[in-house]
Amino acid sequence: MLAVLNNTDKDPSKTLVSGRVMAKAWVKQFEDEVRLPTVQYFMQRVINSYWNSNRNFSLQSFPIQLSRIELPFVEFDDSIEAVANVIGKAAAELDVIKASYELGNLYTSILPEKMRSDNGVFYTPPALTDRLLNGVESAGVDWASCSVADPACGGGAFLAPIALRILSAIHYLSPEEQLQHLEQNLMGYEIDPFSAWLTEIFLQIAVKDIMNLAGRRIKSMVTICDTITFFSNKANRRAFDVVIGNPPYGKLTLTKEVREEYEDSLFGHANLYGIFTHLAINLVKPGGVIGYLTPTSYLSGEYFKKLRMFIRKETSPVTIDFVAGRKGVFEDVLQETLLAVYKKKSQLSDEIPVVEISEIATLPNGKLKISSAGKYELPIDKGSPWILPRNIKHAKIVASMSNMNDSLVTYGYKVSTGQLVWNRHKKQLSDKKNGNSFPIIWAEAVSKDGNFQLKAEKKNHKKWFQSKDGEDFLKTKNSCVLLQRTTSKEQEKRLITSVLPDELIEKYTAVIIENHLNMIIATVANPLVNLKTLSTFLNSRVVNDAFTTISGSVAVSAYELESLPLPEPLKLKRLNTLINNNASSDLIEKECTKIYNKN
Repeated sequence: MLAVLNNTDKDPSKTLVSGRVMAKAWVKQFEDEVRLPTVQYFMQRVINSYWNSNRNFSLQSFPIQLSRIELPFVEFDDSIEAVANVIGKAAAELDVIKASYELGNLYTSILPEKMRSDNGVFYTPPALTDRLLNGVESAGVDWASCSVADPACGGGAFLAPIALRILSAIHYLSPEEQLQHLEQNLMGYEIDPFSAWLTEIFLQIAVKDIMNLAGRRIKSMVTICDTITFFSNKANRRAFDVVIGNPPYGKLTLTKEVREEYEDSLFGHANLYGIFTHLAINLVKPGGVIGYLTPTSYLSGEYFKKLRMFIRKETSPVTIDFVAGRKGVFEDVLQETLLAVYKKKSQLSDEIPVVEISEIATLPNGKLKISSAGKYELPIDKGSPWILPRNIKHAKIVASMSNMNDSLVTYGYKVSTGQLVWNRHKKQLSDKKNGNSFPIIWAEAVSKDGNFQLKAEKKNHKKWFQSKDGEDFLKTKNSCVLLQRTTSKEQEKRLITSVLPDELIEKYTAVIIENHLNMIIATVANPLVNLKTLSTFLNSRVVNDAFTTISGSVAVSAYELESLPLPEPLKLKRLNTLINNNASSDLIEKECTKIYNKN
């Protein structure tokens, strides 16, 4: 194991990557209840090696402190201890910002999976941190005088680089005055004591030279707490000039008191990052700035419509950067992500904000490629989805969408999710048909080219559903447009549709549609656009691009589909003719593009 680590061409970054792979493989042998303390003790050994390898950093006078964490002793074999030592030494060869990310990323990657996913714990790459700090600075932040808080500071991804910017801005003060300024104006809050300890380690490394000149260690600036509960206590509240960070995400259950406190931004299920966004707005001063890295789902999801209204009421969004792809950035994160900067209003107004949009991509050298997509007004209706281009090629589409007043609803349709949740009805699924069986329509029946083929080939997929009395609600008795409900940004298309054939209904009287499919169902006898034309149009590349400007999650939701602006029905008349004449797919694509971009 150690031989492999040492064979990395003496490149500390390669050593850290190899070390992370080895650590992840090693911790898999432990059950969750044993894994967490094992991981933390291993990381403590890594950090100890990292600290002691920084002798050129003037830390001789400041031995590493372990007082804030209590870890049981875990006995490793010599090879694991050696791996921890090599990783720490490799990190010490990097600058503190890069090292804090690499070691923080190592920690989260080897945590118990449930702990990581339940709390949405992912570390922010340095290039994105730097971009967000530049964004808040451009919004008017003066590092020499501002007070700053990170409400979920685990690992110090933001606090350490902010400390460096502040020190640069107040370099004219004495070392003691610089330390005091930081202690009074830079605050972090973190629920995980170990992550809080990591933050303090990296903060101390960042300000090592000032500590050495001042002759003392910087005081703790991190409060270990449940941030939401902590700030529910009025005695703990403080107003800041800047609130910044990468808040955790994931659904959570709120107490009655907390739900009441955040009711202005809650609709249905609560998400951690939504609560943290509301909290940031509460904590920042009028005229102050918020910089957050979050999923994009709040831009359009129905559950976030009150959050959108609250953001618009209290702040003016300034910039939004969409992170292009997750590879090399947040590889284990399903959600698309963005960087957003908001300025809190000094007085309430109904002025429509203009937001500057960019796409950012991480290059192999760790730097960012930034592509401006222009400036866009947010919708007049504060709760409506924010239709924004994810990249420059969407700019023309967004302009067209702004002139469209139709939707699936005005066409004469509604969107419902397939009724069958298969694992609730396992005993009723069968590969054999009996007298009261109906075919099951799985998502795999809908191909990306718009064709339908009845099949059940994937694991646990059966062909037939044996219906019981009182289960008519599971049956679909009319043709409709079927649309795959779970897709991802990396797929060629997000909208994958086909028409449920009439012949299937005629043959079996009804079918059972599984809930990984959406159904676009006619609400009137004669919809303004027929099923085949609608399905073909939704399946086109241009409409898929348009949908991308609305959707930010892996689920294609009914709310987002019904919110998608569509051209007036008469403009699809020629498309209908082309379909009836069996025109080529290229000709149909060109017509769809012409329809959408002419509005």
